[in-house]
Amino acid sequence: MRSEDELIGALRTAGEHAPDDAGGLLAGVALRRRRRARRRLGVLAAAAAVVVLSVGIRGVVLSGGGEGDVATPPTGTPRPGSGPVERVWPRAVFTVPTKNASGDVRLPLTGVSATKVLLLSRPARKSPQLEMYDSATGETRVLAELPSTQKHMVPSVAADGVNIVWYIRGRSSAEIWTIPLVGGEPTAVTGLSGDRADVEALSVNGGQVIWSERSGDVWRVPLTGGGAPERIPSGNGLHLLRWPWASDAPAGPDTGDRSQTEVVDLTLDTRIPITVPAGVKGLRCGPHWCSGRDAKGVFVQRISGRDVHRGLDGFGHPEALSMAPILNRFVVLKNGVYDAETGVTATIPARASWLSIGTSAEPSTVVYWEGRPGTYEVLNLAAVPSAQ
Repeated sequence: MRSEDELIGALRTAGEHAPDDAGGLLAGVALRRRRRARRRLGVLAAAAAVVVLSVGIRGVVLSGGGEGDVATPPTGTPRPGSGPVERVWPRAVFTVPTKNASGDVRLPLTGVSATKVLLLSRPARKSPQLEMYDSATGETRVLAELPSTQKHMVPSVAADGVNIVWYIRGRSSAEIWTIPLVGGEPTAVTGLSGDRADVEALSVNGGQVIWSERSGDVWRVPLTGGGAPERIPSGNGLHLLRWPWASDAPAGPDTGDRSQTEVVDLTLDTRIPITVPAGVKGLRCGPHWCSGRDAKGVFVQRISGRDVHRGLDGFGHPEALSMAPILNRFVVLKNGVYDAETGVTATIPARASWLSIGTSAEPSTVVYWEGRPGTYEVLNLAAVPSAQ
């Protein structure tokens, strides 16, 4: 599948629970808004209890709040619809209970379509369950219970229109598993050990599972298992973004200052150079857009270095985070999400004390924040209409 839908489609992101497996990597961040004295942190604690314990996680809790800090659009471009997210993208925002009917805490993972979002529920005495929430009906369906050996793990998931895959990591091993998108019994795809177990990103496409290691190199194996992992030659030394795209720097979020210099189409071995302006740190890119930071603050640009967007209120983290735009267009700010394609900033409610990116093995399409008691407010970026 090599369509625009694939490039901006609905699957994403990464998170895992790897006890005692540190290594100095970003573990996930839980922050509170400094300008609020009153906190409602029960929900945040439940989510962050999972997120903050992860190593190399792509699920990050950011500081929240407010409806100011609107980004500056490209020169001469109007800013249609900038404002509260429920007004800017009304069909992409919905409410999800923080617990299921059994009282198990839920964690949003990523969007699978414009109306369906993957959740992880954490029963107290059983293995975690993958659930599918349908915003069109308000119903949640259990897809699978993770194997008992994964009871204390957080799976890093990815999906296409047919299958869900995930990996879990231990101290020196990793496993990749799959279920059909409609649900079913989990099936092991492959096991990894030693240096090969240091998985950082995962995708599924066309009957193959593709992943990359933190040190670089992209691998694949048949979804049905039964074959040895194969290194993809065009992915040597690269980091998977979302199939078929890879990079010479991780997609993030992380705290690294390293800037990306190319985007690679792994199916064609096509390498697209990126213009990195002087003085820039942490420039990370998809096939068209990049985000980075310099002495003037956080900015967005095309990979050619043109159409620079400034006035962005950067990520809510004590250290500036480096992260490629989600779905090659969306940049998460302290108080909302900026759309590079349209110049629109959608802000979250002032009452929210935190904002989080979903947890998955590809850059997650889900951003969520503190809702009314017992709920998350969820923005599914896969439901945002394409720029015209």
